[in-house]
Amino acid sequence: MTRLSIEELSRLTASGEINSVIIAGVDMQGKLFGKRVPARYFLEEAQEGIHTCALNLAWDVSLNFGAFDYCNWDTGVHDMKTIPDLSTLRPYPWSPGTALVLADLEEKSGEAVSIAPRNILKRQIAKAEGMGFKAYAASEIEFYVFKETSDSAREKNFANLKPLFPYPIDYSIYRLTVDHWFLGQLTSNLEAVGVPIEALKGEWGNGQVELNVRYAEALEMADRTAIYKNGIKEMAALNQLMVTFMAKQDTNDSGSSGHTHISLWDSAGTVNVLHDPDKEYGLSETGRHFLGGMLALAPELMVFYAPYVNSYKRLMDFGSGAPNTISWGIDNRSTSFRFDGKGKSSRFENRVPGADVNHYLVIAAMMASGLYGIEHRIDIPQPIKGNAGVMDLRKLPTNLYEARKILEGSEIARELLGDEVVRHYLQAVDLELKEYFTVVTDWERRKYFEFI
Repeated sequence: MTRLSIEELSRLTASGEINSVIIAGVDMQGKLFGKRVPARYFLEEAQEGIHTCALNLAWDVSLNFGAFDYCNWDTGVHDMKTIPDLSTLRPYPWSPGTALVLADLEEKSGEAVSIAPRNILKRQIAKAEGMGFKAYAASEIEFYVFKETSDSAREKNFANLKPLFPYPIDYSIYRLTVDHWFLGQLTSNLEAVGVPIEALKGEWGNGQVELNVRYAEALEMADRTAIYKNGIKEMAALNQLMVTFMAKQDTNDSGSSGHTHISLWDSAGTVNVLHDPDKEYGLSETGRHFLGGMLALAPELMVFYAPYVNSYKRLMDFGSGAPNTISWGIDNRSTSFRFDGKGKSSRFENRVPGADVNHYLVIAAMMASGLYGIEHRIDIPQPIKGNAGVMDLRKLPTNLYEARKILEGSEIARELLGDEVVRHYLQAVDLELKEYFTVVTDWERRKYFEFI
């Protein structure tokens, strides 16, 4: 049982099998926030919504409060309403006696919070529906597992941490068996919470793992990814381990990707409209234009594909397979956008995002740019054959400051996402950059301390 009706929740509450419900919104970083309430109270009142502070959309990943137009002291650091989406109600198996429900964010007036990631994606889904399309997506997310706790990692200043396994295990079965005591918990619990897993594999980094989530409609996929990332970190902590989804957690180790696949279907969800066996590359005219839009607007939407200073450290390390060019290819992992599959499996893989991204925003950006490409009939160049990373191709932004400048000057991004959304996420970048350029880092001490 992966979804609960209100009637089922009422029965499980009466029998004592469920005693609390987590009501979770999604913040700018794709993390879950909210409140845990008694199941009785949820059934009596909270299923209609609870109040949470708008600060949850006005601070960075480590809860530093920034100067956002949406929420500040002049707005009174006001409340917003967190409205449970009852279609997402489910058991939360690694927390006994608990259910989880995801929520949409509304103003007290009942108006949707325009800058909330789930609402941003829902607007793109509605636009696609208006054009006669339905989008499906899937995520491939890599992460590192360490034999550390939050306390031990902090004591070590997050350096010289002990990985779950001390060598690369890419595609190796051996460590998947040795570490099944933990990795098996991830797959079984995620399946039980309604996040179907396609495969688990070892990756190239020391202690690095990849879990692939089965494809679904766009909103469902983003929901699955948010639950996946939150749940994996919780399950690790419950087992005296620590997980990070940083894009590049160590200079000398592989980056962690958040590859995102997308396909476009007719409104009934029966025909994959990207595929046309009679056209070049087996790619329909609609597919060409959808890809053309994603390629054309990738630099302008890079803030959503690489939202942190650290994100670009992964993209600069092309030896790890992370793309750094505006390019596409057919089953070519060196390009930013990879076309693969045929017939119903035809899809585009965006290989730019790291594991650190908010997948609601990634999928929304892919849909917005792809639909724009269809509307404006943006065609594609020839596919890249060979290693795109060493070719003389237009490069993606190489750092967050550069990506910020491009987004700030993009009238198309404002047209597609809304001026309020673009302004808010620029302010998030400003908060990130201000701290980065202010704080003295370990690199600076190693570089300068002894020699200056």
